[in-house]
Amino acid sequence: MAMQNNGYPFNNEIVVEIDGKQHKNWKSYDIDSDFLIPADAFSFNVGVPSDKTVLEDYSGKTAKVLINGELVLTGIVDTTQHSISKMDRTFSLNGRDKASILVDCSAPITNVKGLMVLDAIKKIVEPLGIKKVELRAESNPTLDKVDIDIGETAWNALIHCANSAGLHAWFDPAGTLIVGGADYSTPPVATLCCMKDGKRNNFTQASLTTDVSQSFSEITFLAQRHGRSGDDNKNDLKWVFKDDAIETYKPKTVIVPDVENLEALKKWAKKYITDSILNSFTLTITVPDHKTQDGVLWTPGQRVHVICEEYDIDAIFFLMGRRFMLSRTGGTTTELRLKEDGIWTPDAYAKKSEKARKRKGKKAKRPSASIYEGT
Repeated sequence: MAMQNNGYPFNNEIVVEIDGKQHKNWKSYDIDSDFLIPADAFSFNVGVPSDKTVLEDYSGKTAKVLINGELVLTGIVDTTQHSISKMDRTFSLNGRDKASILVDCSAPITNVKGLMVLDAIKKIVEPLGIKKVELRAESNPTLDKVDIDIGETAWNALIHCANSAGLHAWFDPAGTLIVGGADYSTPPVATLCCMKDGKRNNFTQASLTTDVSQSFSEITFLAQRHGRSGDDNKNDLKWVFKDDAIETYKPKTVIVPDVENLEALKKWAKKYITDSILNSFTLTITVPDHKTQDGVLWTPGQRVHVICEEYDIDAIFFLMGRRFMLSRTGGTTTELRLKEDGIWTPDAYAKKSEKARKRKGKKAKRPSASIYEGT
């Protein structure tokens, strides 16, 4: 497709800082960040001068990744590799952000019942060295019942707590653990266009995926709370969701753990259904450079206006993930993973997400309102 590319060369400075020393001039790199993928990954490769015979082992070290002086990731180097051959000498390092500690390690054996979500998550992560935790949501509800199994990873345990309140968790570039959801009131940072006449085109590649494999005409959610004295015949909890938009009869039964009442069951079911809706639509766009036309680095959580004639799209989308890349064949590019606006974590800022869902635009499938109203 024809594309305007007036910003080349992009003149980005990519720095990896380890033990106070800065490393630059990479041959290739891959820096990923996505709300739906725990432990954002990074990979860097550099050619090694012939007079540099011994290279340091950086595995296990804390690394900061900066682009044009702006911090984009704080993580830990998992592996380093020094390769030599007749034709080449290369050095590479690979790692993940601080979520890697929680993904790799087991959660401490603890009880979080009766704690507010933020306090419960702090109780899980602080023994593992994660001291900075921040709430980004309208409320900080109290947990009813969340079981942490022996050997369960700390990440799964904290996500269990966050999801029970309709929230999610991720690490910001500075290494702070964020518990919350999307703010759909922020204005779009850019407009991406692909027109048949080529006059406004500003991205190089796009892929639109719709998937109904995990969409069902009827979902029955079942749970059972612990029995109590004088509470016989009230232990079984059930809630049924029906989606008339699914033409084929596709029933599904889901067993829900750790709920104490019907309202808790509905909240759990709402998260399950919205995740299914979220996964049914993915728009992936590859753009040159790592910045918008206004010079802002692409960051998950941004909102983007997309116009694409071939897809019949003219709407605002939510940037779920982005991937900065440099390669010999592809040059400097950014992959943007976009989802429908207002769908992810609707309980974090309920009114803002509702407004985003109701905004007019082409190619904007809308789920049943009863999901979001909790009926």
